[in-house]
Amino acid sequence: METRRVKTKAKVITLEQEFLSLLDFYEDGEYSKVKFKSGYQNDNIIFEDNQVRFCPKNIAINNYNIAKIPARYSKCKNITLDNGGWEIIGTDKSIQDALNYSVEYTKNYPNNLPPFFVGTPGAGKTHLSVSIITELIFKHRKKCLFKQFRDLLSDIKDIYVKNESEKQYVDKLCKFDVLVIDDLGATRMSEWETSVLDTLIANRYNSKKHTIFSSNLAFLDGNLYKVTSKDQVLDYKIGERNISRIFEMCSVLEMKGKDYRKKNRIKK
Repeated sequence: METRRVKTKAKVITLEQEFLSLLDFYEDGEYSKVKFKSGYQNDNIIFEDNQVRFCPKNIAINNYNIAKIPARYSKCKNITLDNGGWEIIGTDKSIQDALNYSVEYTKNYPNNLPPFFVGTPGAGKTHLSVSIITELIFKHRKKCLFKQFRDLLSDIKDIYVKNESEKQYVDKLCKFDVLVIDDLGATRMSEWETSVLDTLIANRYNSKKHTIFSSNLAFLDGNLYKVTSKDQVLDYKIGERNISRIFEMCSVLEMKGKDYRKKNRIKK
């Protein structure tokens, strides 16, 4: 999507802001959805230069509605313009660095490596991930998908129930330009599940598709975020081969700070 600026008497707005102003984000069951605001008329098909094409705005809306973004994060519309009121708590530079990298990643997509957010619960890892893919959907017209790690494992377990092959499932996920795997390593995996995850990561790695990861677990030899229990070490949960590939696929951003979710829960 173009980033030309439209001048008004009061301020300068981008075409992206103008587009977002036409949309209503709403919760539909467990997922966030979007539609044009009531009263706005938009053509599904555009006739231009003797050609017929689908309206880019409608394509972006459809891509958002199949991205399976959790309803809780319907407010995360854009990493730079409107990230849902997310704010940095405390003075830890690591969280500011993660936000800065996220802004640069979307700005320079696909030239920068996707982020791998690792750190304490409530630091904003999922919030940043959703804001990034929402901006990629509406600004770059990319097909993105959000997957909780637990849901990914549930899908893998259902492969044979659905009479689907491992290859079919992996190929389906590899069609998305950007895949978010949230809360990586949150639950223990069987050897077979680890193998399917390995295939998925390898295929996306080889096809140069971007994958954004987040995890509350630490990894061996981490510089900032460290844990004492072996159960909290990502290397042991998903395997060293997967960790090695992820480190090459992504830019690792360790985040350590106060829990944003507790901000309004603790009485002063």
